Amino acid sequence: MHGDHDPFAAGAADLGFVCSPSFLYLRSLSRPSVDLVPAGFVFRDTRHDGSSPVYYSDVVVRADDAAEAFDDLRGRTWGYNDECSLSGYFATLQHLRSLGCPDDFFAQRVRTGSHLASIEAVLAGGIDAAAIDSTALALWRKEREGTICGLRIVASWGPFPIQPIVVRRTLDPTIAAAATRALLALDCAEVTAAGLCQFGLERIVATDEAAYAEERRQLCALGQIPEAS
Repeated sequence: MHGDHDPFAAGAADLGFVCSPSFLYLRSLSRPSVDLVPAGFVFRDTRHDGSSPVYYSDVVVRADDAAEAFDDLRGRTWGYNDECSLSGYFATLQHLRSLGCPDDFFAQRVRTGSHLASIEAVLAGGIDAAAIDSTALALWRKEREGTICGLRIVASWGPFPIQPIVVRRTLDPTIAAAATRALLALDCAEVTAAGLCQFGLERIVATDEAAYAEERRQLCALGQIPEAS
């Protein structure tokens, strides 16, 4: 997040779908490079009412692992996808902070590079557990319907606001407005017709920056972004 190349400031990207921490970091800069596109993806999940642009962080272990709860993972090997991820990285830090747990809660932390790599590392025994984006986990399970997935969820955190859609701040505002209108015009039938439902997407609804206020507060508490002036 900090020090990473910013394609929006460089003019190399106009529109993006990013993790909340990256969005909030870019918005916290003295010269923010992005604005929020006020449209949020709603993915299929029985834990919400089907109209909320949210997702979860699911802590997974191998099906035969002895762990029954998150606290059982103390002293174990933990995997995470990358340091910009809310579901795979910051959700864990936030949970540990809420419990008052020390930095050495885990015996080892391993960067895997992606949620799918974290899943495969759990299954292979390279790590004991990882926190996985619920949408990514649902899609992974869907692709393996009818087989034994080998995973078990021992904790779930959230809901968190869905990964924001952002637009380069210096982009022609009429283009940004048109993108917002096009996204919000997609109803359930059009999502299905476009084949997007195969990824668990159900609809796109209006959202705003207030949806990320709690996550901004959490990142401030972790020292990742400055308090708003």
